[in-house]
Amino acid sequence: MDLIQHARELYTTGRMHDALEAAQAACDRAPKDSEAWSLLGRISRHTGLPAASDDAFLRASQLDNRRALPHRVSAERFRALVREAGARPGVRVEPMPAEGQVRAGVDPDALTHRDPQAPDVLVLFQVNHENRSASEDALRALIARSLAGG
Repeated sequence: MDLIQHARELYTTGRMHDALEAAQAACDRAPKDSEAWSLLGRISRHTGLPAASDDAFLRASQLDNRRALPHRVSAERFRALVREAGARPGVRVEPMPAEGQVRAGVDPDALTHRDPQAPDVLVLFQVNHENRSASEDALRALIARSLAGG
Protein backbone atom coordinates (compact mmCIF):
# COMPACT_ATOMS: atom_id res chain seq x y z
CA MET A 1 0.00 0.00 0.00
CA ASP A 2 1.17 3.50 -0.86
CA LEU A 3 2.55 5.30 2.23
CA ILE A 4 0.42 8.42 1.72
CA GLN A 5 -2.71 6.32 1.32
CA HIS A 6 -1.76 4.33 4.43
CA ALA A 7 -1.14 7.51 6.44
CA ARG A 8 -4.48 8.93 5.26
CA GLU A 9 -6.30 5.74 6.27
CA LEU A 10 -4.73 5.81 9.73
CA TYR A 11 -5.58 9.51 10.03
CA THR A 12 -9.22 9.12 9.06
CA THR A 13 -9.67 6.27 11.53
CA GLY A 14 -8.22 8.27 14.42
CA ARG A 15 -4.90 6.46 14.76
CA MET A 16 -3.06 9.78 14.83
CA HIS A 17 0.34 8.74 16.14
CA ASP A 18 0.55 5.84 13.68
CA ALA A 19 -0.60 8.23 10.93
CA LEU A 20 2.12 10.67 11.93
CA GLU A 21 4.81 8.00 11.54
CA ALA A 22 3.42 6.93 8.16
CA ALA A 23 3.16 10.53 6.90
CA GLN A 24 6.72 11.28 8.03
CA ALA A 25 7.89 8.18 6.18
CA ALA A 26 5.94 9.27 3.08
CA CYS A 27 7.67 12.68 3.20
CA ASP A 28 11.05 11.02 3.65
CA ARG A 29 10.41 8.71 0.70
CA ALA A 30 8.93 11.43 -1.56
CA PRO A 31 10.32 14.76 -0.32
CA LYS A 32 8.92 16.66 -3.33
CA ASP A 33 5.33 15.44 -2.90
CA SER A 34 3.25 18.41 -1.72
CA GLU A 35 0.30 16.14 -0.89
CA ALA A 36 2.44 14.18 1.58
CA TRP A 37 3.62 17.40 3.24
CA SER A 38 0.08 18.78 3.44
CA LEU A 39 -1.15 15.57 5.05
CA LEU A 40 1.77 15.68 7.48
CA GLY A 41 0.76 19.25 8.35
CA ARG A 42 -2.80 18.22 9.19
CA ILE A 43 -1.75 15.16 11.15
CA SER A 44 0.89 17.10 13.09
CA ARG A 45 -1.81 19.53 14.30
CA HIS A 46 -3.88 16.61 15.54
CA THR A 47 -0.93 15.22 17.47
CA GLY A 48 -0.17 18.51 19.21
CA LEU A 49 2.82 19.55 17.10
CA PRO A 50 1.85 23.01 15.78
CA ALA A 51 5.40 24.08 14.84
CA ALA A 52 5.97 20.86 12.89
CA SER A 53 2.55 21.35 11.29
CA ASP A 54 3.43 24.87 10.18
CA ASP A 55 6.75 23.63 8.78
CA ALA A 56 5.00 20.89 6.81
CA PHE A 57 2.40 23.30 5.41
CA LEU A 58 5.21 25.68 4.42
CA ARG A 59 7.02 22.87 2.63
CA ALA A 60 3.81 21.87 0.82
CA SER A 61 3.24 25.46 -0.34
CA GLN A 62 6.86 25.78 -1.51
CA LEU A 63 6.48 22.62 -3.58
CA ASP A 64 3.11 23.61 -5.03
CA ASN A 65 2.13 27.26 -5.10
CA ARG A 66 -1.55 26.27 -5.36
CA ARG A 67 -1.29 25.16 -1.72
CA ALA A 68 -1.62 28.31 0.34
CA LEU A 69 -0.36 28.56 3.88
CA PRO A 70 -3.10 28.27 6.51
CA HIS A 71 -4.15 31.57 8.04
CA ARG A 72 -3.89 31.18 11.82
CA VAL A 73 -5.79 33.38 14.28
CA SER A 74 -6.22 33.29 18.04
CA ALA A 75 -9.19 31.45 19.53
CA GLU A 76 -10.62 34.83 20.54
CA ARG A 77 -10.34 36.19 16.99
CA PHE A 78 -11.91 33.08 15.53
CA ARG A 79 -14.87 33.36 17.92
CA ALA A 80 -15.21 37.04 16.94
CA LEU A 81 -15.30 36.06 13.25
CA VAL A 82 -17.97 33.48 14.04
CA ARG A 83 -20.05 36.13 15.83
CA GLU A 84 -19.53 38.58 12.94
CA ALA A 85 -20.79 35.92 10.54
CA GLY A 86 -24.08 35.83 12.44
CA ALA A 87 -23.70 32.75 14.60
CA ARG A 88 -26.91 31.84 16.32
CA PRO A 89 -27.32 30.24 19.73
CA GLY A 90 -26.18 26.65 19.69
CA VAL A 91 -22.96 27.31 17.77
CA ARG A 92 -19.82 26.17 19.54
CA VAL A 93 -16.17 26.42 18.54
CA GLU A 94 -13.63 23.66 19.15
CA PRO A 95 -10.02 23.55 17.92
CA MET A 96 -10.47 20.34 15.88
CA PRO A 97 -12.22 16.98 16.12
CA ALA A 98 -10.95 14.99 19.09
CA GLU A 99 -9.31 11.65 18.41
CA GLY A 100 -12.31 9.89 19.96
CA GLN A 101 -14.67 11.72 17.62
CA VAL A 102 -12.54 10.70 14.64
CA ARG A 103 -12.53 7.10 15.82
CA ALA A 104 -16.34 7.36 16.01
CA GLY A 105 -16.51 8.46 12.38
CA VAL A 106 -16.06 12.24 12.30
CA ASP A 107 -13.79 13.33 9.44
CA PRO A 108 -10.59 14.73 11.01
CA ASP A 109 -10.71 17.55 8.42
CA ALA A 110 -14.40 18.36 9.01
CA LEU A 111 -15.34 22.02 9.18
CA THR A 112 -18.45 21.38 11.26
CA HIS A 113 -20.13 18.63 13.22
CA ARG A 114 -23.53 17.95 14.73
CA ASP A 115 -23.57 15.34 17.46
CA PRO A 116 -26.65 13.10 17.14
CA GLN A 117 -26.97 13.36 20.93
CA ALA A 118 -27.18 17.18 20.69
CA PRO A 119 -28.53 18.00 17.20
CA ASP A 120 -29.27 21.60 18.16
CA VAL A 121 -25.53 22.29 18.62
CA LEU A 122 -23.34 23.07 15.62
CA VAL A 123 -19.62 22.75 16.27
CA LEU A 124 -17.16 24.69 14.10
CA PHE A 125 -13.60 23.36 14.05
CA GLN A 126 -11.20 26.31 14.06
CA VAL A 127 -8.02 24.61 12.86
CA ASN A 128 -9.76 22.96 9.91
CA HIS A 129 -11.19 26.32 8.84
CA GLU A 130 -7.73 27.88 9.11
CA ASN A 131 -6.16 25.02 7.15
CA ARG A 132 -8.38 25.91 4.17
CA SER A 133 -7.99 29.70 4.38
CA ALA A 134 -5.05 31.71 3.12
CA SER A 135 -6.24 35.04 4.55
CA GLU A 136 -8.62 36.49 7.10
CA ASP A 137 -11.08 37.36 4.32
CA ALA A 138 -11.02 33.76 3.11
CA LEU A 139 -11.45 32.54 6.69
CA ARG A 140 -14.39 34.92 7.23
CA ALA A 141 -16.06 33.67 4.02
CA LEU A 142 -15.53 30.01 4.91
CA ILE A 143 -17.00 30.53 8.39
CA ALA A 144 -20.05 32.20 6.81
CA ARG A 145 -20.50 29.25 4.40
CA SER A 146 -20.14 26.78 7.27
CA LEU A 147 -22.79 28.57 9.30
CA ALA A 148 -25.13 28.81 6.32
CA GLY A 149 -24.73 25.11 5.55
CA GLY A 150 -24.88 23.98 9.17
